[in-house]
Amino acid sequence: MIIHKIEIQNFRSYYKENTFELSDGLNLIIGSNGDGKTTFYEALEWLFRTDGINKMDTKYISKKRSEELMPNNSDDVRVAMTYEHKGRIKVLEKMFHFTKSFDGEVSTSNYSFSLIEGNGVERIIKDGVTFDKDLPSEMRKFIMFKGEQDLNILEKSNSLKQLVDEFSEVQDFEAYFSFMEYATKNAEQARDNAQKLDKKNADKIKGYNKTIEQEKGLLSDIEREIKIKEGEAENFEGLLKNIEQSEEASKLLKSVNQRIERLSQRRAETAARIKENYTINLLDDMWILMGFADTAEEYSSKINALMNERKKQEDQYLVTAGVEKAIKAAERGFTSLPAHIPGRKIMEDMLEEEVCKFCGRKAEKGSEAWNFMHDRLEEYKASLNGKADEGIEPLYKANYIGELQKRDTTLNDNLSEVVKMRRKIQDAIAFNNRLHDDIKKIDANLSSEFEQKKRILAQADGLTEEQLLANYDNISEWMDKKNRAINRIDILKRQREQHRATLEEAELALSKTSEGTAAEMYAKTALIIQQISNAFKNAKEENKRRLLDAIEEKSNLFLEKLNTNDFKGTIRIIEKQSGQGEAFLMNNDSVRIFNPNTALKTTYLMSVLFAIGNLSSERDGTELPLLFDAPTSSFTDTKENEFFRVIGSLRKQIIIVTKSFLRDGNNGEAILDLSRINDIDGRIFRIEKKRPFDDKKLGTIQTIITKIK
Repeated sequence: MIIHKIEIQNFRSYYKENTFELSDGLNLIIGSNGDGKTTFYEALEWLFRTDGINKMDTKYISKKRSEELMPNNSDDVRVAMTYEHKGRIKVLEKMFHFTKSFDGEVSTSNYSFSLIEGNGVERIIKDGVTFDKDLPSEMRKFIMFKGEQDLNILEKSNSLKQLVDEFSEVQDFEAYFSFMEYATKNAEQARDNAQKLDKKNADKIKGYNKTIEQEKGLLSDIEREIKIKEGEAENFEGLLKNIEQSEEASKLLKSVNQRIERLSQRRAETAARIKENYTINLLDDMWILMGFADTAEEYSSKINALMNERKKQEDQYLVTAGVEKAIKAAERGFTSLPAHIPGRKIMEDMLEEEVCKFCGRKAEKGSEAWNFMHDRLEEYKASLNGKADEGIEPLYKANYIGELQKRDTTLNDNLSEVVKMRRKIQDAIAFNNRLHDDIKKIDANLSSEFEQKKRILAQADGLTEEQLLANYDNISEWMDKKNRAINRIDILKRQREQHRATLEEAELALSKTSEGTAAEMYAKTALIIQQISNAFKNAKEENKRRLLDAIEEKSNLFLEKLNTNDFKGTIRIIEKQSGQGEAFLMNNDSVRIFNPNTALKTTYLMSVLFAIGNLSSERDGTELPLLFDAPTSSFTDTKENEFFRVIGSLRKQIIIVTKSFLRDGNNGEAILDLSRINDIDGRIFRIEKKRPFDDKKLGTIQTIITKIK
């Protein structure tokens, strides 16, 4: 089958009539996201459906066309494919009518699905379901593939059985199996009945029958255990296959989590070193006074002036009150220090040490100097109790200036250290800022690691983080269990051959005991029928294996071409216990490659698909076209160039919808990379949204087609 032309009319973004004229080799349909690649693929999916589902779905109608229709006007949604099959040109066409009402609603009608064949000048129109004769519905899964994840066709349900039925003679054996089972059962029963009459060989016959019964029982047990072990091996193979797809993700996730843990610990340790209690530092550590030495000196000067003024006023007050003590103080001609200066602790120390710490002179206990200091201390204590100058109403009942002077004393005692604090404060703030910078860097790294973690989980085929980490830990265990199951299967198969040989010997011996008796004919007949039945079973399995070997051989030939300058491995195809098939790669030491990179996996799976298509061509002279949607998204540019160059040389019709060969232009729009396209041998189309369009309004979106080469 060769597709010559595909026509799409008013199907979603394909406004009005659009045509792709295809070559019988490679066809590339290149478009960016939202340009209509997926719509092209879905249009063919809709056309190929012969089951009557989704006949006239309004979601297929071009929004632009329906919005521009005047009320009570109509148009058609139509998808058609012109193709050649076994020398005849045919057109498969599916369409329906849509009408816009006066209230803006769109209704559908007049669905048709037809296959039009040309016969000379005559056109024969058939029901579209007859397309199944040219491309059976069960075979369509072997020609249309959406994304790289869809390429592993043999793992799909019933795919292997359909291949075997389609391309081998296995079906021809099915009709004989039930008859042979019936014939074998009746022949053995007739033999047994006839041998019961043979009294001479009764003991031998009984012994052989016992052996036959035992061997059949043992073979039945062995077959049952083989199936169980094959199921176990397949189960662990499936688990390992899931890991095959996620093993790299599991390793990456484990590594990312370790880095996140280390970074989080570093962040916590760094944050703990930051000391930013600046409010407390301002007051408790007197940071607030940093840089205010001049202000402190002026404060001291004003406080001292106020204190002197207060003392003078108090002295004058006492003189006028006739207090002798005040008169004597005034006669001395100087103003006394306040009662609290020097401080209580200093005065107590001077009295105890018998020395004046202001002038440095001795003040022995009982001397005039010592007594003076003692009186001063007592005056200070009396002032605290409010008992000084009893009998005279004080001039100043409160001691606000005294409190201010106490603060001045504290300030001046620490002023030298406060002035030096600038550097200390600057260093503390700079240190905290450096720690904040370190945290910003750690946070940036953490953000990057979390983004990496999200990407890993997003691409893990729905596996949770816990499942990925469990997979990482389970690989070794599952490999051991799978290998034990396989080793047990090998042992069981050897035992099966031994018991089969024993059974055949017993059946042959049983047949010989009947020679020369009335049971001879029955025994020989039963033996011959049994041998024929075994031959049918062996032939069926051999036929199936021969088909898989043929696919395997052709697949490796295609792989050799597609992966010329890279590692390839060898493709193996097996039938699993569940009846499904599996294609995988083997190393040259016959060890399975469990984790090929995505590009290699895509390449070998496509090689299998090409091989299946080649078998179709050999069978009936017509090769199936292949349609891929974004099959090379994981390829590098270099790998992709080589891949498409080889594909273009295969002389096989392949249609690939892709966003490859696009690069960013100067205005930010995607443009074709013509230098890469020129190396491709094939038909190339560019699809893109017609500009201008409103990115908020679907009714402005229209896909336009440009033939590049």
